[in-house]
Amino acid sequence: MLRCRKVMISVIALFTLVALKIYIEVMYEIPKLAERPSTANELNRNPLSILEPLQDQDDLFMAALHDMAQQLRRLVDTSDSYWNNAEQQLLESENMRAWPCRTANEPFKEITDYPESLQIFLQNGGCREYSLIIDQPRKCQHNKTFLLLAIKSSPQNFAQRQAVRNTWGTERCYGERSVKLVFLLGVASGPDLSALLWYEDGQYHDLIQWDFIDTFFNLTLKDQLFLGWAKKHCPGARYILKGDDDVFVRTPEIVKELSLLDRQKTRALYMGHVVTSAKPYRDPQSKYYIPHSFYAGSYPPYAGGGGYVFSGALTPWLYQVSHFVAPFPIDDVYTGMCFMALGLKPTSHPGFQTFEVPIKKSDLCCPKKQLLLVHKKTPQEILQMWTELKGHVLHC
Repeated sequence: MLRCRKVMISVIALFTLVALKIYIEVMYEIPKLAERPSTANELNRNPLSILEPLQDQDDLFMAALHDMAQQLRRLVDTSDSYWNNAEQQLLESENMRAWPCRTANEPFKEITDYPESLQIFLQNGGCREYSLIIDQPRKCQHNKTFLLLAIKSSPQNFAQRQAVRNTWGTERCYGERSVKLVFLLGVASGPDLSALLWYEDGQYHDLIQWDFIDTFFNLTLKDQLFLGWAKKHCPGARYILKGDDDVFVRTPEIVKELSLLDRQKTRALYMGHVVTSAKPYRDPQSKYYIPHSFYAGSYPPYAGGGGYVFSGALTPWLYQVSHFVAPFPIDDVYTGMCFMALGLKPTSHPGFQTFEVPIKKSDLCCPKKQLLLVHKKTPQEILQMWTELKGHVLHC
């Protein structure tokens, strides 16, 4: 009898402990960390739900953006590197802003060890106030643009631009969905091409050119200038495809895919060929070379800059949140940083191939392959691929 009583007591004690554990797990609320801002939610919560109600209250929405940008702390390594220090200061002070215009060059530690392109990037002072030389203020007239193709091009790339115009970049409507095209340019560092560019724009009305030197490391600046332009002149664009002038795009298929997205995704989309766990190139011979004295750590997940799509509704907020993201010379990495600051991570789509990988023509023309964008194509290849795709010459 005594033994049975002991067993009964043990069973009751066990059930009591289990019940107590369940109660604690259900009722106990994990305390919030004091340093975590109330608006810095987990990645991929739609930031528009927070920002749009504040859009007419400058102080409040900038404060909200600064709180959101605290998510970059997971990216910023503690280091004496130039970018890391600059970003830490931006995150600690609501009053500081990135992209200031400075009249005098700021002295930089170990700048002589940097490649010339990075030296020029730093000496520009992070200014994004450059005058327009050629503009298209009426490109998105009536705010009915479904997809705006914003293509980065160098002034001398006449053949590439013409190939895009004659193929996948043709301005037209797919059903009631309007597609518009602009090319984004700076100024050539070599011969003066202004007369040729003015003639080209007179024929096609699709060039946007700013008064800055068009270099590889200035692509970040080009992106920022475009966001400012789109915020002003194309606020109603449903989607924006940012890409290089050497990509081939199945525009009808992209329009079709975007048309099928649910409403939640249409307003908070950042989609492309996602790169994860990338680190800076430390080889001085690479055009992507970033010295450790400039940046320490890994890169955030980002969509390859050859071509990606994002929601037009995010345009003004991407432009504004960059006030709290120190300028970085690799444009697609910087874009990933800005999306991370908004709390959005890139969505991977297998149809976007922005690196040089072997692509069979049958893969491109077969709908089952889902290829939407491929990179590193010559003007001749773009024309040939479009002809074959349009004429359904190749079959699955």
